[in-house]
Amino acid sequence: MTTPAPPQTAKPWALQELPPFPPVALRVMEELNHKEPDVNRVVGWIQSDPSFSAELLKVANSALYGFSYEIVSIRQAAIALGYDFVQSLAMTVALRNYLRNATKIPALQQCWRHCLATALMAEEVSVAVGGASDAAYTAGLLHDIGRLALMAAWPQEYANVLATVAEHGFALIDCEREVFDVDHCEAGLWLASHWKLPQPLADAIAHHHDQGGKLNKDDLPSIVRAACWLASSLGFGALDERNPAARASQLPELPDELAGRLDLQALTNTTAARIAAVS
Repeated sequence: MTTPAPPQTAKPWALQELPPFPPVALRVMEELNHKEPDVNRVVGWIQSDPSFSAELLKVANSALYGFSYEIVSIRQAAIALGYDFVQSLAMTVALRNYLRNATKIPALQQCWRHCLATALMAEEVSVAVGGASDAAYTAGLLHDIGRLALMAAWPQEYANVLATVAEHGFALIDCEREVFDVDHCEAGLWLASHWKLPQPLADAIAHHHDQGGKLNKDDLPSIVRAACWLASSLGFGALDERNPAARASQLPELPDELAGRLDLQALTNTTAARIAAVS
């Protein structure tokens, strides 16, 4: 089992030059995690950033979400679709903007694609076992936030780590620690603490590489672990595959809790189409 170190009080050196995360997204997440969030405050924050607001509406109306009607305002999205949807939408757009330069490198674009696929599959996994889809989407999207932060701060260096792992079959976490003195789970846990993310999200970020444990609708880390495995198994992995043809020739065997509840071929096709809408 991979166990990340406790959150560090001092920022890891590898995150010292980290680009600032879009503050409006962090404000939205913090407000929407209150028991009684103030929708006027949330809408006001988003509307105060016209480019961010416009991009939110563009993504909300894309195939990523696939609504049958047009969303014309942030207030409509908040009231009609719910706070969790606005939160997941804001984080999707913020992360995409945060990584805009890094994802010009193909290997890092693949990592972003993996995060989106994990988010989409976490929705499906959660619904299949009777859980909440919006919370699962956000947790899946953020599960690799430590990796995304290292990518944003050190795009070429992180791409080199991925290339070394793919060429020699080394363990990614070991290589991250060798180069950055922190792995992406530890980096993610530090960011979750620094950004004051809810504890279930922090747990999912810190423990998505843990082994064992049953899939449980009330246990967000277990849903994210299943979604992360599923995304990788269906061709949306963060690392280059050694034999993609062999992987494509057979679908993975689902855990008992999901057997008969997911159409993997349909899920693969839908996920690819939805990712293409925002990539």
